[in-house]
Amino acid sequence: MLLLAVLPPFLPSGAQAVVRDCLAPVCHQIPSRSPHLYGVPLAICDRCTGIYLGLVLGVAVTGWGQGLWAELGRHGRYVLLGSLVPLSIDWIGPVLGLWSNGPISRALTGLLFGSIAASYVTDQVLRKASRGEPQGSEETT
Repeated sequence: MLLLAVLPPFLPSGAQAVVRDCLAPVCHQIPSRSPHLYGVPLAICDRCTGIYLGLVLGVAVTGWGQGLWAELGRHGRYVLLGSLVPLSIDWIGPVLGLWSNGPISRALTGLLFGSIAASYVTDQVLRKASRGEPQGSEETT
């Protein structure tokens, strides 16, 4: 998805529209809130860019957080939920008119959530696979 979102600056305008239409259901794509390459906005906003980069990084560094997730056990889900707090605060402040945020805060809070989410989910999938459990089974510990 990240690769698709980065394509518009390299495509003719008709193809850019197709890519934007494909990603419209998952992102608002407001140009003023999207990173630009060569003066052309990407097909996702700053926050989604951070989330998707975080997902890639979280999977890429699988194993790095393995000790942490093993130590936390079932409580790891609270770390996952906690990673939504900075993202939510960054989102709600401007909505309530308390402060304005910028592209860096939107991207960094998205990156934090995306990397933790990917690390957590990947760890859970690998842990179940190593125990020989089917992927759809529920954790009972």
